Amino acid sequence: MRPLTISLPDYLYEKLTQQAKVSKISLEDFVLFQLKRDEVRDTTLTFLRKRAGRCLMAKEPILKESTPPVWVVPIFTNVNPPVEVGEIFIDADTGQVLSTEMDVAEMIRKGHASFGFKSFAAEKQERLAELLALNSEKTLEPKEKQELEALLAEEQALQIRNLETLGKRLLS
Repeated sequence: MRPLTISLPDYLYEKLTQQAKVSKISLEDFVLFQLKRDEVRDTTLTFLRKRAGRCLMAKEPILKESTPPVWVVPIFTNVNPPVEVGEIFIDADTGQVLSTEMDVAEMIRKGHASFGFKSFAAEKQERLAELLALNSEKTLEPKEKQELEALLAEEQALQIRNLETLGKRLLS
């Protein structure tokens, strides 16, 4: 590791020194810890944005002294009032994200539920996907076409209700 020298304004140096004393570690270790924590938060935000856009936000990471050590990053919805929907885990030694896309999908589901959103029933989603796939392969029978249109209309109505719910929440 190469040494680094930086100059800080006196007030910032004093503040960091006091925080290091409270943490009972050296100033250098305290600054390195803060930098690592910021890096973990950035890694978490990048991971979330690729999978959830900006609907979720990361709070301050917490280092768990386990074997191996792990950063635990609390995840909240990005709408007031924020609701905690889960945690992202980062390996403290490697910086690798240990959480999965399924974990993020569950956090999004919890966020939607906290907003009062309703979900399209799983069996209806499966049937709609099946009909859409059939429709791309062949011309649907009139009964299948009618079912497809009814499912699409129902899903669209649900999405509109969810958007109205979100609009009311944002404006309240």
